[in-house]
Amino acid sequence: MTEKLPLFVFGTLRRGECNHHYLHNRYARVVVAQLRGYRRVETLMIDRAPDGEVTGELFFLDPARYFATLAGCDDLEEIPLGQMQGDLYERRRVSVSTSDGLVTAWAYVRPDSAAASPEL
Repeated sequence: MTEKLPLFVFGTLRRGECNHHYLHNRYARVVVAQLRGYRRVETLMIDRAPDGEVTGELFFLDPARYFATLAGCDDLEEIPLGQMQGDLYERRRVSVSTSDGLVTAWAYVRPDSAAASPEL
């Protein structure tokens, strides 16, 4: 079973963005966070980069709806049910910086195997 980690988002899942309805009223708290070691490679895609940093929001999901909320976000990112990786995104365990310190979280990132693909 998936570990109940907060969710780091940097694109359309953020508050005020077009896909925030996947998270709206489904979290207990949200804070600004930075994901170091990644960079934007496209508007809505991040990839590993040793000197990179991506700013986003860290959502502490409602425990009662945690798995349903995460499943909806996985579906949005086209990750097959019960898996951690689709063609375009991988839900990966990462460490983000917040005003409270480092927090382990999930983030949707480019799969490592996709980074080597010349088609992307």
